[in-house]
Amino acid sequence: MDADKAYQEAIRHGRYSEQVQGLRCKYDHVRIHFEDFITSYYLRPYLEDMVKLKVNKNGEGLRFYDLGCGTGDGYELLSKMARQARLSQFDTRLIQDDMMDQYKGIDLSIELLKEAENLFGDYEHVNFCKGDFSNGLPVEEGEDGYDLYFTSYGTLSHCNNEELEKLFVDIGKHAQNGSLVLADFLGRYSYEWQNLWTHDPEEVTYMDYVINYLYQEEEREQVELSSFPMRLMTPEEVFRILERAARKAGVQLKVLRFFDRSLFVGRHIETGTYNGNAQPLRLMVSSLFERGLRTYFPDLKVNYIPREGFDWQNESLQKLADSWNALVDYTMVLMEHYDSDEELLPYPPQTDVKPLEKAYRVMRQSLEGSRGLYGDIRADLIEAQLGYAIRSLEMNLQQGHGLGHGLVGIIQIVK
Repeated sequence: MDADKAYQEAIRHGRYSEQVQGLRCKYDHVRIHFEDFITSYYLRPYLEDMVKLKVNKNGEGLRFYDLGCGTGDGYELLSKMARQARLSQFDTRLIQDDMMDQYKGIDLSIELLKEAENLFGDYEHVNFCKGDFSNGLPVEEGEDGYDLYFTSYGTLSHCNNEELEKLFVDIGKHAQNGSLVLADFLGRYSYEWQNLWTHDPEEVTYMDYVINYLYQEEEREQVELSSFPMRLMTPEEVFRILERAARKAGVQLKVLRFFDRSLFVGRHIETGTYNGNAQPLRLMVSSLFERGLRTYFPDLKVNYIPREGFDWQNESLQKLADSWNALVDYTMVLMEHYDSDEELLPYPPQTDVKPLEKAYRVMRQSLEGSRGLYGDIRADLIEAQLGYAIRSLEMNLQQGHGLGHGLVGIIQIVK
């Protein structure tokens, strides 16, 4: 893999650490409240079934293999994944400490593995080691299969088709019947790299990816950063690889679902590196979750510029942009009437878009119910609710077609 140098640069400049949090960093609010949440939301039902079957029924522990673990990203997500719980319940974790038999994380970067060890190495069921999955699945002879083979944030886009096929063949052979793979790629039709859209995937198989989004705009022009190829994917391209791998492994690689993640809040939505029409939307949405900070709502609106000749992509993204903007507009209207001390806030406009209809209702209820509460109501309550409502629009107005920064597949091994 060619990405190690680029990640070393990010680590060396202090931009890729687990401890760094805020508005512009690896672990910004969008990462936590949008991206990690969405991945957990779609994966959770399948892990709940595993917990019921393996842990509750058979008394077995769960085994996880994190490919490209970084600083322990998979462990962070899985160990904090929440189950449905009542308000009165304290511990909402789906996977309790005693339910995890083993978490194994591999990565090429020694620096990232050191950070992972510092964070999670004290847990006896956690193991980190250097490993390269571009040559197949790194396992030792006699090593038991895992319940979940986990990847995150475009990890599998580091591989070419042959490497992906070999990896899925190895997973198919190594896994148990019913094991899952969370396969995380870069979506081919993300608005972030609209310049690279093509009707023929063979024309643009890879993008030349650079980790410049962690830097301020003025810094990006001054710092020389390494780039590396990343595979762009649609569900159809993934299906073809899985079909070949399944035949060779003698198993069924059953896609349970695809979902898009980060349609307008991906990492490169504001750099302009691959789309001159990009806006700082990720920063603005992240600002919604920053306590004590009020966000300038007009800058939160999406100015979607369609690309001629890509009708279904434009139609889907324009629908999300229109719904997003309508929600922001209505929230601004609500705040204006709230300030006028009107007893009844205005009802939302009519819409045939069901997710937008619900988001309207939630925002109106949030403002009506906030009267008399303590603190900066806008910064600490209303803006966060708007952030969650926008997230709901992104989730409900996508169909897993490769329109987001991430195209994620949940795949089951059937033997």
